[in-house]
Amino acid sequence: FAQTDKEIIKKGNDAYKKNDYESAIQNYDAAVRKNQANSTAQYNLGNALYKKDKKEDAVAAYEKAETAMATPAQKSKALYNKGVVQQNDKKQEECIIAYKNALKLDPGNADARHNLQIALKKQKEDKDKQDKKDNEDKSSGGSDNKPKPRPSNLSEKDAEQKLEALMQKEKELQDKLHKVNAGSPDKPVKDW
Repeated sequence: FAQTDKEIIKKGNDAYKKNDYESAIQNYDAAVRKNQANSTAQYNLGNALYKKDKKEDAVAAYEKAETAMATPAQKSKALYNKGVVQQNDKKQEECIIAYKNALKLDPGNADARHNLQIALKKQKEDKDKQDKKDNEDKSSGGSDNKPKPRPSNLSEKDAEQKLEALMQKEKELQDKLHKVNAGSPDKPVKDW
């Protein structure tokens, strides 16, 4: 009961190494309750929560750890881990922000830089897919925008009469063209 928070963290670390994440969570949580400002306990709690697939709790623990940490490099690691959790949870925008903030604090954080590139590439691919889908939707939806034939007020009998009148006019026009072509005999070729 009189253990220090460092001893409790050590117990949590031993449990974590044995893949006993539930016990590790309990120990890290006890260390945090004992000393709220212990950034190591918060950070390790985030790691154990992530291993137990408690992603939102892990993100919250990393945020608390980042606030409590003293150096920019430590804060960068907490933000990096937060970004990893968010990336694996398919939260592209949030993970990109976390990676960028990690790099602002520690420009030498190669892991954050690498994962940021992956996240940005994924975001671009997702945007391209969405744009392509939107274009397909517009093109398939575009057929709905084409003018549609209006229903006719003509009866079937009236339609047949109009069709017959058009056919008659067509025949008269064809006959007229034949007369014009027949009326002009071939001109004699000049013999010079």
